[in-house]
Amino acid sequence: MLGSSGFLTGSPGAAARPMASALAARAAVRPVLRRCAALAVGFAGGWAVLYDALLPFGLGLTLGLGEDCFAPCAAGAVLGVLFHGFGELSLRSVCILCAVGAAVAVRWLRPGKFIPAAAVGCGTLLVCALGFVGAAGRELVLYCGADALLAAALGWALRRFPPEKPGFGTLLLCAPLAAALGGIKLGTVSLGVLACAAAEAVLCSRGQGREALCFAAVTGAALCAVDPALAPAAAGLSCGTAAAALLAPGQRLESLAACAGGCITGVLCVQAPGNAFGTLFGCGLGLGAAFCLPRQWLVPPAPAAPEETAQRPRMTAAATRLEAVAASLSSLAQTVNDVYEALPRRCEGFGWVIDNAHDSLCFNCGRRDICWKQEYQTTRSGMEALRQPLEQLGHLTPQDLPGTLSRCIHPAALCAAFNRAFALYRSRKEAHVHAEAMRVALTEQYSAVADALGVLSEQLGRPGTPEPYKSDRVASFFGTLGTPPMECAVTLDDLGRTRAAVTLPRTRFSGAELEALAQEVGRICRRTFSVPQVLSCKGMTTLLFAEKPALRVVFGMAGAAARGGISGDAVQQFCSPGAAQMILCDGMGTGRPAAVDGNLAAELTARLLKAGFTAELAARLVNVALALKSDEESGATLDLISVDLYTGTARLFKAGAAPGFLVHGGRARAVGDVSLPMGILGEVNGQSRMVHLAAGDYAVLVSDGLLVDGSGWVKQQLELSAAAGDTPDKLAKTLVEMARNRAEAAGRPDDITAAVLRLESG
Repeated sequence: MLGSSGFLTGSPGAAARPMASALAARAAVRPVLRRCAALAVGFAGGWAVLYDALLPFGLGLTLGLGEDCFAPCAAGAVLGVLFHGFGELSLRSVCILCAVGAAVAVRWLRPGKFIPAAAVGCGTLLVCALGFVGAAGRELVLYCGADALLAAALGWALRRFPPEKPGFGTLLLCAPLAAALGGIKLGTVSLGVLACAAAEAVLCSRGQGREALCFAAVTGAALCAVDPALAPAAAGLSCGTAAAALLAPGQRLESLAACAGGCITGVLCVQAPGNAFGTLFGCGLGLGAAFCLPRQWLVPPAPAAPEETAQRPRMTAAATRLEAVAASLSSLAQTVNDVYEALPRRCEGFGWVIDNAHDSLCFNCGRRDICWKQEYQTTRSGMEALRQPLEQLGHLTPQDLPGTLSRCIHPAALCAAFNRAFALYRSRKEAHVHAEAMRVALTEQYSAVADALGVLSEQLGRPGTPEPYKSDRVASFFGTLGTPPMECAVTLDDLGRTRAAVTLPRTRFSGAELEALAQEVGRICRRTFSVPQVLSCKGMTTLLFAEKPALRVVFGMAGAAARGGISGDAVQQFCSPGAAQMILCDGMGTGRPAAVDGNLAAELTARLLKAGFTAELAARLVNVALALKSDEESGATLDLISVDLYTGTARLFKAGAAPGFLVHGGRARAVGDVSLPMGILGEVNGQSRMVHLAAGDYAVLVSDGLLVDGSGWVKQQLELSAAAGDTPDKLAKTLVEMARNRAEAAGRPDDITAAVLRLESG
């Protein structure tokens, strides 16, 4: 049984501990194997020559592979170029080597940026060709130009379709391998033909007919480009693959027989029988190699369980319903605003007060005709003059009446009538302002919640590609621990990252247990997972596993109150799955009222971000909460930075906040423009921008009290601290102490707060 603290401490736990240590060793080896594979692919790309003239693969692979693989791939490409010429460098080879080196340098300096690397790499190739044009002629420029175009296209395709995700990206890596092997012959047998025949036979035996046909098309084109004499072999392999995929998919012996028959037919249709022996012999060797593989390698994958196949329609239906609810709420908010705009407006200015006093007193007075007919302009101007004392004092006395109204025979009654009318006018005006604020708050809440539901429906509509085999293995693992999961789903998202969600009966886990689970689930999924996020609700516990990010974050903060021990600044720092969040809210003013507004804004924003709201939606809802918190005016700034720990992309959102600071490459710069705080207007006047950070960079959020002497000294101190490698806590304390000394010297005390995060390699 599973206890609150003994999830992995029974007999399953005893088996899991040595398994976890083994997993740690495998996790350390995986990056090495990945880089070795990149080295081999790069070597094949450097070796392969298309049409006896073009060398695009080495540069293209260097531009397109991931950040952890492009350097080994470039090294392999250089070795391939050198070994292909057996140490003799041609002018083409020199140009390619220079282009690969330039592309590697730019990718190191500008990580994650494709266009600069492609521009510099391809530009270097063309510049080198132009430099040698006198010695080699214009043909060198034409060939290098073709290499540059093909390499840029290959690099872009690999960025658009990562090879880690099965599909077009994987086929692109197969092309240089087939081309490299196609140029190597053992007698009359081409190694490229042999390898392609074996791979296509394996795919057909496993029932992956579409994948086999795609593989045959790509590798056949690569073989023909390397050596036109291999065109009959490519045609035969394509015919054999088509026959096996259509006639006997998923059947081992039948697929091999159909593939062999299709190869013979295809080769003999395009080549004379006397010349076809070498081609058919190479294809036969490849099919024989596939036949000799272990039987379990050729078994089709198990079909997805009914619940797995029904998962996507259910999630699509849920997304559709959420989208309908979001549209209804948005339509409701729009309808309320449209109706309000269409309603006639009552002009209740001070003229309404005069009319009300006339109806209640002057209408029944005996001098009505004299005052309101014969002397209308004089009477009207005298009553207009009563507006200023009423707005200043709130009431009238007979001494406040102007000389133009001295003929009134009921001065006390006239003052009383104006006092009543003005009090009613002011109350109706306040009620109108309150109703307007409530309408704006209601429609803003409807709109924000509708947008949030729209984002959620979009996420549910694309849950990722399910991986039933891994899901079954993960479910079996939890079953061996004594808790068969209620639900278990392993998916591959659009960026090629694996995620796993496991729902169990309500269970508590310790930190060590969660780490062991992450290691074991990572071994099963062949990924490195970080510690899972734990969600508990209604007797169930859900573990959310995500791939370990490339970056990790270290937080630090420090603050000082202007007076006493209560500061109006509030900070929230936390990590959501795959992202680091840092929030700084500055309540208007100082002391306890400012602290209430600042902490309310920071706490609500943090909760909404953890629930999946974007920064803009969270700011809109917090703006409504501050506006309706009390009758008194409330306001707080919002300074937010969210960093994607997989890519280093940071999003900054500011509403009335002081400028923040980023330290990238040892240089500090201020970010942020002037805007209004939350709680002041019906809508949030916020600003958002995207930046890119890398390991070793700092992000600093400060309150306006820290900038008492401007931002120049702050940037200087940030660059000094970054050069010294100060921790975020030390950096924050240094900034606050220096700002407090400057504020005391200037005689302008204010709440001072600094929140710092630093990115480090994961």
